[in-house]
Amino acid sequence: MSISNYAFLSIVQAKDAETGEVKAEMNYPALLEAVRASIAQNHAKELAAALDDATAAERLQTLILKYTAEQLAGHDFDREEMTRRIYEDMAGLGLLTKYLLDPTVEEININGYQTVEIIRGTGTDFLYGEDAFQSPTAALDIIKRMVRMGGMLLDAQTPRIDSYIGSGTRISAIIPPLVPPEQGVVVSIRKQVKSRISKEQLIASGSATEDMLDFLSCCLNYGVSIGVAGGTGSGKSTLMNFLLNEYIRTNDDYNNRIYIIEDSRELQLMGYDTENNRPARVLYTVTKGAPNPVTMFDLIVSSLRFHPAIIVPAEVRDGAAYQAAIAGQTGHTILTSFHADGAQDAYKRLVALCNTAGTGLPDARLLDMCIGAWPIIIYQKQLKDNSRRIMEVFEATGQKNGQACGNMVFRFVVDGVERNGQGRITRIKGKHERTGCISKKLYDRLRDNGASVEFLDRLFPELTTEVTP
Repeated sequence: MSISNYAFLSIVQAKDAETGEVKAEMNYPALLEAVRASIAQNHAKELAAALDDATAAERLQTLILKYTAEQLAGHDFDREEMTRRIYEDMAGLGLLTKYLLDPTVEEININGYQTVEIIRGTGTDFLYGEDAFQSPTAALDIIKRMVRMGGMLLDAQTPRIDSYIGSGTRISAIIPPLVPPEQGVVVSIRKQVKSRISKEQLIASGSATEDMLDFLSCCLNYGVSIGVAGGTGSGKSTLMNFLLNEYIRTNDDYNNRIYIIEDSRELQLMGYDTENNRPARVLYTVTKGAPNPVTMFDLIVSSLRFHPAIIVPAEVRDGAAYQAAIAGQTGHTILTSFHADGAQDAYKRLVALCNTAGTGLPDARLLDMCIGAWPIIIYQKQLKDNSRRIMEVFEATGQKNGQACGNMVFRFVVDGVERNGQGRITRIKGKHERTGCISKKLYDRLRDNGASVEFLDRLFPELTTEVTP
């Protein structure tokens, strides 16, 4: 049945059981389906965007009113109430709605239908028991609806989904039979901050110092690749957003093209550099699942044909690390992130990822490749007081006994902790320190690629030499 044919189903004739009077009554399910079909066909993007954007949610409600009025032409109805009801049934996500639209919420976890975690930068709140979902089915219905908004299907045949919805909301969901039916669902929803974070904000939050951020920006601007290591929620994407936006704003390359590869859209770079009155040259690409999958490995290979200045495999989890290492040894600057627990140990993690590509190369050779591809490793961590810190900035200069060795340039030094009356940690005290110097080789490389000698000598005066800029 075509969409236009739904109109006559929206109003039906019904006879009052007591009086026998024939009255016009609304067939709400048919109306809901008619409006849903019209919006899905003509406004799919608005439907997905409404998930994490209050303005988009208002636009969607305006569209709902428009199509409802078309279906009920000639009949009086409560416009505000009908719009609200259809919105909730079509796009509303129950108790999750207000948290998805709350800009302070960074992550929502569902650990079974009775426990929901609401994570903000200031801490975690819990919805438990009656405050959470009322049943496994209620939780399952909401998550299936959310996944449908992203154009995917979550069911018994596809019980595990990794996807993104709207402009940067990532959802990973697992349902029965991979989850006990009495639990309903297990879900992780990650939201990305839409506003562009500034150097001043990172410094004020204690994430880094000005010297650290200036040094890392200098590396990216002048052709030195960076790996960003850390756990989930440690702030890797936030730092990468900052560094890439700084590159757009401050670089003077004739070719300043950034080629981004993601499994789900998380990086949100400026579209236009107003400071220099020029467009940002950013190419966004996203991997594709079955059928006919296109992997991060594939897109790194493709990136070399687009003459990028920086290749950004946003997060490597497999053999794509090997292809990124190869690209990093061909004159391209690579900025990537991955999970690891420490700057020096990060190289072991990279080697392990490279091994999944089935290269057959010995670990020592792969370690050399990774050190060459990523001379600088940043290690970030979310501490017990929920603060996010750059814990280490490490320059690798070689290897010894299978371990990367080099210079720990910056480090966050913990001085102590403060606890509340219940013994919980409320503050981790410490400070960032420059604990070492970069190598003369890296100094010369940055200088030769155009970095200011005055700038380098300000950060690392012990390497001052008589050099003509």
